[in-house]
Amino acid sequence: MRTLPWLLVLGLLVGCGETHEEDAEEASDDDTTTGADDDVEVQESDLADLAELSDGECPEMPESGTYTISSGGLERDFTVLLPDELEPDAPLVFFFHGLLSPDYNPEPGAETAAALNLQATANETGAIFVLPDSRVMNVVIMDAFMWEVQEADDLDLVLYDDLRTCMVTDLEADIARVSATGFSGGSLFVTVLARERGDTLASILEMSGGSDIEVVSMPIIARYDTPAQAMPALVVSGGEDDGWPEGFAVINFDEATDNLETSLKDDGHFVVRCQHTAGHTVTSTAMNTAESWLTAHTYGEPSPFEGAGIDSFGDWCEVVD
Repeated sequence: MRTLPWLLVLGLLVGCGETHEEDAEEASDDDTTTGADDDVEVQESDLADLAELSDGECPEMPESGTYTISSGGLERDFTVLLPDELEPDAPLVFFFHGLLSPDYNPEPGAETAAALNLQATANETGAIFVLPDSRVMNVVIMDAFMWEVQEADDLDLVLYDDLRTCMVTDLEADIARVSATGFSGGSLFVTVLARERGDTLASILEMSGGSDIEVVSMPIIARYDTPAQAMPALVVSGGEDDGWPEGFAVINFDEATDNLETSLKDDGHFVVRCQHTAGHTVTSTAMNTAESWLTAHTYGEPSPFEGAGIDSFGDWCEVVD
């Protein structure tokens, strides 16, 4: 199974330190863990309206490229990929990058798009892809681009709200066909999105993500809680070597994906689990499967794969019973 070679596969770790923006709020003192209760099932919820922009206006986005938006008091960069033939009501895919060094990867969204050839995917599927840049945080002993997955503030959620509004109002994306995916730390933020913005998502897809990760003397990473809406979920992990950092794993993403799979299934979601053996990386097979999944779903409707099956995915995937 060929892997996609580049620094994206550096994995994730947690935003365990302070962000470098002074406007970030102080961290919450609540370290409690909450997962899916045995007798609690996700309830159906109406599709959320578009949020009012937190600051300013949407930038003009006449073509694929990297743009800047004022969000939550901060200037945030994001990359948009428009299909060659953009039609009204196009599906919208948010892709959240993994942990990257700002010294070597100063444009994480744009570099992720290039490494995974997502422009070609946008052209083939007719979908709009948006890849926001995270903030720079202190991660253990290094500064890195990383998403807020420990509930220190909601600025990344506000950015998602702002971009969702801009993509729908300015690019005429279909508000009912918004999906979220990512790799590593980006996938852990998808878990946060499902928990906090489940009433906006038609589906999710996580590659080497998961939930409810425990690290000594740290708050729970990517805490799971019941989303507002049952949504189809595809979760991918890389087997026993899917850990970070390589050689001395502090985080086991295979186990974290087990956590998420169990919680989603207990809460009544349609869940597909795929597992390769290439470790903490994005494989070409995973990306091919993602193309099929991310544009197939509509908010509040059953997954088409429930009826049609997942034979096209291959024997590395199975529906979770």
